Amino acid sequence: MLTNHVREACLTGSRLFLDIYLKSRNSSLYNNAFYLMLNTLSTSLLGFVFWNVMTRFFVPTQVGIGSALVSASSLVGILTGLGLRIGLIRFVPEIRERAVLLINASFTLVGLVSLIGAITYLAGIKYWSPALEFVRENIVFLLLFMFFTVVNALSVLIDGSLIAGRDAKYVFWKNTITSILKMPLPILIFAHLKGFGIFAGVGTGIAVGVFIAWLFFLPKVYKGYFPRPAIAKDIMQKVLPYSFANYTANLLNLSPKYIYPLMVLNILGPENSAYFYIAWMMSMVLSIIPSGISQSLLAEGSHNPKKMGRDGRKVLLLSLGMSIPAVVSMMLFGGWLLHFFGPGYAENGTTVMRYLVLAMIPQCINTLFITINQVKKQTYLIIAQTSFLAIVSLGVAYWLLGRVGLPGIGIAYLTAHMFLSLVIIRPLWIALKEKSYAPSAKI
Repeated sequence: MLTNHVREACLTGSRLFLDIYLKSRNSSLYNNAFYLMLNTLSTSLLGFVFWNVMTRFFVPTQVGIGSALVSASSLVGILTGLGLRIGLIRFVPEIRERAVLLINASFTLVGLVSLIGAITYLAGIKYWSPALEFVRENIVFLLLFMFFTVVNALSVLIDGSLIAGRDAKYVFWKNTITSILKMPLPILIFAHLKGFGIFAGVGTGIAVGVFIAWLFFLPKVYKGYFPRPAIAKDIMQKVLPYSFANYTANLLNLSPKYIYPLMVLNILGPENSAYFYIAWMMSMVLSIIPSGISQSLLAEGSHNPKKMGRDGRKVLLLSLGMSIPAVVSMMLFGGWLLHFFGPGYAENGTTVMRYLVLAMIPQCINTLFITINQVKKQTYLIIAQTSFLAIVSLGVAYWLLGRVGLPGIGIAYLTAHMFLSLVIIRPLWIALKEKSYAPSAKI
């Protein structure tokens, strides 16, 4: 009986995903949503294979070091991105004739800031991540960490630029190419670097994806595009305040993703860090649903704010309709999937993974509310919402981690999203009933 219910749930999710594909032919909202979900699905599945291979060629301690380096570099990239990814999605539609200038100016600014951020992180690495201090003691490791951190930050901006142009299919191709390229590198080229070799393979794949997007994908979306240093003071004066508010919110929203692995590494050790990272990676596959659809809604709403209420209702129903069967399936079969990485990963990661995937249901509501406020430029609500998520999810996780182990992180993450969704459900519903939104001012 239970198997029949699970099969029906999976079929329902598949039908909804197919429905998006069919509708994408005539709707930019569904087209972007389809490719953004396909992008995350592709990169997540390839990431599943990647880390499965890593766990077979490297011992858990090395996997823990590699995953911690990936998290640290990505965190610095996010910290130094200044929120310009969201800024590009929101403002490029308003300045179509100067879009190329805004994009290159954003790349220039973020490239410089991310380099400074990488140097700052390395300077204090013995304080916030003592297990990674060996990176600073090796000049090659140090330079590679700096380079890959800059590349990571630029890769995020490229995705935002492509989404802003409502051509998310290139986001899919860029990140799929990256995921395939990084697969053999840690084993065939960087194996002698052990844990750092995993990080080097990931960084090299991202770097290749960035150059491909610069030379081929962005010129297809923006006529005459070519990557070059640029300064656009007048545009940035309008974009940066909005971007910085979203930068703060995005930092708060993503902080668990990048701090959790380092928290586990420092409290429970590198072996548990490896167990957690794999469980987290598998759980976050389900975030493709609310995040992909909401990013498409942000791009569409920026082009046509008057349709936000109608499109928002579609997004909410679609997100919940796809998330619920996906959560049920992962709750039942996630532990079995973890066995592919080894018995230790299944034994230590199954419980925390179940809590994490259950949080995806209230996350559909929370993500949609953030997106609506991004279109309406109500940044104070975005910061309030993400602050609550960060404080609860990190604070409760830190308190529980030493008491109940890895499951404490899952409990904290679920608690944060569940309570927030209960608080915002009424204002969200009021916003979705609005027939039109006031058009935003041009730059």
